[in-house]
Amino acid sequence: MDFFENIEKAKEDFPKMSTITKETQKMKLNFYQIFSICVFVLCFFLGILLGNIFSTCQASSYFYSNVCVVKEFNFFLMITVWFISLLVCIFFFAIGHIIYYLKEIYKKLNKIS
Repeated sequence: MDFFENIEKAKEDFPKMSTITKETQKMKLNFYQIFSICVFVLCFFLGILLGNIFSTCQASSYFYSNVCVVKEFNFFLMITVWFISLLVCIFFFAIGHIIYYLKEIYKKLNKIS
């Protein structure tokens, strides 16, 4: 038993691009996955909109003033909305992925019995 012969037997080629695309085209997105993608796109634009609406005050007219002279875009609010929407969308996408695998298991179990 030669170690190098075992390596040659176990060695596999890297997957080619056509096989990768075939594998990804097999999976169809269900309602939860499509919903999460749509919500993320909407929340992406919502984050930009809220960052512009609730702008921050850069400078006031004098030291103890409530009047803003220069308003800036609120990056913190935008990033916060993006991050929270990303977490929510990943959660919904994961639920959809779990449902996809459960349906595949159910199909295979029905073929056996």
